[in-house]
Amino acid sequence: MNAAIHTVLAAYKRNVTGAYRSLAPDRIEADLPPGPCIVSEKIDGETWFLHANGEHCVLLSPFGKILADIPITDEAKQTLHGWRGLLAGELYAAVDSGRPRVFDLHAAMGSRGNTDRLSFAAFDVLMDGDVDMQRRPFTERLDCLQQLAITRDGRLHLAPFQTAEHPVDVASCYTRLVTRGGAEGIVIHASDGHIYKVKPEITIDSAVVGYAAFDSGVSELLLGLLKPDGV
Repeated sequence: MNAAIHTVLAAYKRNVTGAYRSLAPDRIEADLPPGPCIVSEKIDGETWFLHANGEHCVLLSPFGKILADIPITDEAKQTLHGWRGLLAGELYAAVDSGRPRVFDLHAAMGSRGNTDRLSFAAFDVLMDGDVDMQRRPFTERLDCLQQLAITRDGRLHLAPFQTAEHPVDVASCYTRLVTRGGAEGIVIHASDGHIYKVKPEITIDSAVVGYAAFDSGVSELLLGLLKPDGV
């Protein structure tokens, strides 16, 4: 990976996906700004990038890892038909039942894994040819994604986007996709330009029963939990 591309990826990971605002499910209607939002299902994987130079496609992690000459990159080459650019998306591993989990991705990428299971859900465009798309509104970047003729099927596919006119509609999307559908969460491109992520909240009561300390602070905590059956 050349230094210029690595800088772009690291900046995107830091300034965009790293700056998502967390929102509690019960605060969607109260805290989202009014106006239409673009909502997508959050897939449980890792943020990676697909780089296409017109002849070849490779997957790049923001930490310098490269995946090439595997089923998903071969399929991307055929799908993108000579397009040049850089896409952001969620790399995940398809599963036989239930929803994908990040540990499924790690297993598929391991020494005994199966890269045939890898899929890439594209959710943003960084570069379209020589055009810096991050300077354009998200609606324009979404149009660019849709014009690439990436379908919702296949290893390379679009993240499932939908428009919600009001915060109450976003809350309904959350209920349908997460509460009932079992998805990891949702990502919201709000009318004020901010990006929010909403995931289920789990509250637990625990007690610290041990810890490891070093000069600058505590490095490990051992917590005790009481299950409903009293064990």
